[in-house]
Amino acid sequence: MKTTTNEAEVYIVELFNAPVQRVFEAWTDPKKLMQWYAPEGCSIQFKKLEITVGGQFHSCIIHPQFGECWCIGVYKEIIPNKKIVFTMQNADEKGNPVNPASIGMDPDWPGEMLVSILLSDENGKTKMELRQTVSQELARKTGAYSGWIQMFTKLKECC
Repeated sequence: MKTTTNEAEVYIVELFNAPVQRVFEAWTDPKKLMQWYAPEGCSIQFKKLEITVGGQFHSCIIHPQFGECWCIGVYKEIIPNKKIVFTMQNADEKGNPVNPASIGMDPDWPGEMLVSILLSDENGKTKMELRQTVSQELARKTGAYSGWIQMFTKLKECC
């Protein structure tokens, strides 16, 4: 289930046939996160992953055709079984922020984004709402939107 409420941001709604606790754990247990947090055909590695409020991550998604995409971020809010909020920005292998255009991304891609995940119970299933502070149009154009959809398909399989 995918819906849009504001073209100025990515907004995706998914329904998982799993209780909220399992979906929350898939986002917050490093071993489970590694099973699904990369688009189809890609893999992910973490140099740093501290899933706590104020904790940081430094990750690399490896695409067989396009190579490495490094990212850093900070967890801003974590409410068990309800909400996860984190920043996300492009980086280099050492964890230094980089201008997205300097690594071949669309020049309109933001330097830093906020990602919010809201979870709620829907009769034993989990409704997950994702918001990302980048325009829906730009996310579709760059493949970021389809990347989320591919990851959520994998998330449904591991929940």
